[in-house]
Amino acid sequence: MGDSLAVQQLTHQLDRMGNHVLAAPVPILQQRSFFQLGDAFYLATPVTELTLPPKSPSSLATVFYCPPTDQDPSWLHQQIQTWLEIDDVFHSKFLAGVVVVADDTCTRSGLLATSIDRLPDALKPTWWASVTPDNGGGQLRQGPHMISNGILHAVYRVYDDVHAAFVVATEPRLTTGPFSNLRVSGDFYSSLGIAVPSRIPRVQADSKRLRGVRFAIKDIFEVEGLRVTAGDRAFYSLSKPATATCPAIKRLIDAGAELLGTLKLGSLIAREEPTESVDYQASFNPRGDGYQSAWSSSGGSGAAIASYDWLDFTLGTDTTGSSRRPAMANGAFQIRLTHGVISLDNSVPSFPRFDSPAMYTRSILSLEKWVGAWLDQPTATYSDDPISLIYPVDFFPVANAEQMKLIDAFIVDMEATFGVKVEKVSIADTWQASPPTEANHAPIKEYLKDVAVNTFVYDVYHTMDKFREEYHEKFDREPYVNPVTRFRWDLAKSITSAEHEEGMRRLEVYKEWLLEHILQTSKKNALVVLPITSQEVDYKEDPPAPPTAPSAFDGIWLAPVMGAPEISVPIGEMKYHSRLSQRDEYLPIVVSVLGKPGSDMALINAMKTVLQKSGRPCEVKTGRRMFV
Repeated sequence: MGDSLAVQQLTHQLDRMGNHVLAAPVPILQQRSFFQLGDAFYLATPVTELTLPPKSPSSLATVFYCPPTDQDPSWLHQQIQTWLEIDDVFHSKFLAGVVVVADDTCTRSGLLATSIDRLPDALKPTWWASVTPDNGGGQLRQGPHMISNGILHAVYRVYDDVHAAFVVATEPRLTTGPFSNLRVSGDFYSSLGIAVPSRIPRVQADSKRLRGVRFAIKDIFEVEGLRVTAGDRAFYSLSKPATATCPAIKRLIDAGAELLGTLKLGSLIAREEPTESVDYQASFNPRGDGYQSAWSSSGGSGAAIASYDWLDFTLGTDTTGSSRRPAMANGAFQIRLTHGVISLDNSVPSFPRFDSPAMYTRSILSLEKWVGAWLDQPTATYSDDPISLIYPVDFFPVANAEQMKLIDAFIVDMEATFGVKVEKVSIADTWQASPPTEANHAPIKEYLKDVAVNTFVYDVYHTMDKFREEYHEKFDREPYVNPVTRFRWDLAKSITSAEHEEGMRRLEVYKEWLLEHILQTSKKNALVVLPITSQEVDYKEDPPAPPTAPSAFDGIWLAPVMGAPEISVPIGEMKYHSRLSQRDEYLPIVVSVLGKPGSDMALINAMKTVLQKSGRPCEVKTGRRMFV
């Protein structure tokens, strides 16, 4: 269908629909429409009724705000050119009509008429009108719209979730209040359609730090009006629309960010590989051959940010690697925040002692800006105490030689940036030399034996006590859970509350010892380099190894034990020959760096500085390759 024909049919359809709806008991402002321009699909939602010239047709239109009268008469052309460059929703077809919010001064000065007259023929509207702020214009959003029978519609572009990362796409909100499910399918087989707002800034939101920024969230955060799945059909069967929004999410919305929807995760926030994803199909990792695992539990958050240019950041959570592992698999920047720095009230817990929110982006510059808005903190640097670089030999080297080569090269760049040499430290040997009194001279692995099971596994089970009780009461059966969750629940059933309390006490001893002897937080700004895990080819079709009991003496446990921030940084790629695509492909290599608790902004800034000074990329691309 050609663009002009599509608009003609749209106009005819909307005229008929508008007349019908005006005679019906359902208010027109509850209606919405869809149309197509070339290959792009759009959603139009009624906003307000405008008093326009009687002959104003039903058509696509663009709203502008008239600038001060001393503005260059070419301001309208300049504005259009800027919007065409920055916005993926705006299109020259929306210039069929122009609505300018203008006061009497702008109109009397002739600035408006002159600006329209100076537009190139290809951009000149077939009609235009001005409305005053008093005529509802003061609340209008700049940018693309549609008008039918005097009703102005906000316009959103509808993208396909081709990588199956979303659980729910949210209905665009025109006012404050509950969110709702968009309930629109995509053109791609079995995909959702995601309604994306224009990036053109709202005049009324100029002071908001995240205006025009789009994000999506792991489906464990409650959002007013939506039901949480926690990645589990049994959990969803009991879920009710949330009556409040999680503070971690509300902060971002209040700062102007646009919530597009919720994302898939490992069932009940556990590890879940694609062949174990019984309830919901696992998200598709776009890297490499397109059939690598996105890892979990925040796999949907990692896959989405690596897949879609129309999405700016995603949120996950991290307990024992839930956000860091997908950062490696999907090749993205990620930060697990200091524990407790943002409230996780109104979210589904896993192990509250460790649970921490996390953000994914494709740019470390954006990560710094958006985390700053999230925390309401300015950019920060490590300026008080000297920086030290810690290389824990307990967790290095990893088996992947190519990965180690890239990590070692990154450490060299860190040394050059900060003017210090890396310190190779054995946590086990340091403990042996200076053990905490409570350990009674027990080696660290002996002291921490069973601690992970008695704390993390115990809580993973008991945070779901109410869920299991309610499910059994309603359905008279046990809920289905994936193999990892089933394994952990079975382990937890024999753990006593006394064992749990002792395990939690030992975790606290370990935490304080790490802060004093490894990070030496009173003397240094230690940066601990960590591998996340050994990168490997991980086809979606291959079943994972059976679940095993976790160990507290693990590099991926350091950040949660200390409640410390940890940033994941893409540093290179690993070539492999895919048995599926039958050609050479590339997997991301990502390194993590841990900082002392509370240093989130300084940690991001430090890694940004390393990348900039060493000439490394500060941004990754979507799709098969991070840097190509």
